[in-house]
Amino acid sequence: MKKILILISCIFLTGCTTALSTTLSLDTAVSTITNETINESNTVGLGFKYYKPRDFTLLDYKDYNHTLINKSYKYYLNVDINSYLGKKSNNYVVDNSLYYSNKFTYNNKNGFLEIRNGFNSYFYIKMMYNYSYIEVSVLEKDIKEAVINSAIILTSIKYNDKVIEKLINSGDLNDKETTFELEKPKVENNNNILDVYGKTTE
Repeated sequence: MKKILILISCIFLTGCTTALSTTLSLDTAVSTITNETINESNTVGLGFKYYKPRDFTLLDYKDYNHTLINKSYKYYLNVDINSYLGKKSNNYVVDNSLYYSNKFTYNNKNGFLEIRNGFNSYFYIKMMYNYSYIEVSVLEKDIKEAVINSAIILTSIKYNDKVIEKLINSGDLNDKETTFELEKPKVENNNNILDVYGKTTE
């Protein structure tokens, strides 16, 4: 356990999750990170803030949708303020036919991790936790590292109740909240999955 905590500490110092991804199983990595209290934050949104790993770049943002990039992979972060306010639980149903599908609860917050086969050796990942979710498409060799990065970002999200309350009172919250969802892989085609997904943000 001490070794795991040291590895997590190294992530915040170096921004590198490679050591953690080669040391832990997928389930153990998610469990370990989401059970941690991540007090670090370096990126501020509208009524929330979070820790962006040091090797990530904030590519684009609009209200509750942030696009981050790491190793040419785009991570789409969607913060669901309404779910946070209502403390809503997701109704995810595990699908054992997928590459990976699991739901979990840590620190009284539930979430899920879904990984499905995409196009041209890419895999579509969607992780929901802490009233927000991240979507990203990566090669199989990078799945675990992408999941760890997603878990770190989602676990680190802190909501600013005072700002959110002002948004509610001003009537801005309903007007500004939108949801971006990556198109899930359905039918095989000749396009690279990053090209397919990238069209929604160009």
